[in-house]
Amino acid sequence: MAPMDASPALVETLRRLEEELLQPEVRHSRAALEARLAPDFVEIGASGRTWDRPPIVAALADEEPAAGRVGGLAVRLLATEIALVTYRAAHDRGDGSPPSVTLRSSIWRRDPDGAWRMTFHQGTRVG
Repeated sequence: MAPMDASPALVETLRRLEEELLQPEVRHSRAALEARLAPDFVEIGASGRTWDRPPIVAALADEEPAAGRVGGLAVRLLATEIALVTYRAAHDRGDGSPPSVTLRSSIWRRDPDGAWRMTFHQGTRVG
């Protein structure tokens, strides 16, 4: 089955969730992260390190606060309840230099309770 275009409402829902996950107040909150990341969550970070949910929740709680911005977001439905989100994230470095940029891809799943939760994420540094 070929990927399907997502509805505008779904694109906005997943954009909001991705943007929230870039904000310090969400990244530093165990409850907020656990509400957005599926129990079987896996990430391949920009560093190449692989994470699952408990270690990434702990690591994000200790990171320096720096909000990110989302650009060029696209959403494709892979199945009725599974979506692929791709975008560019820019993070200010805080030293006046150009922001760091990563290409990001996430797989989101709508769980039986109706909530969308991220099951996979990968970031690749480009700048």
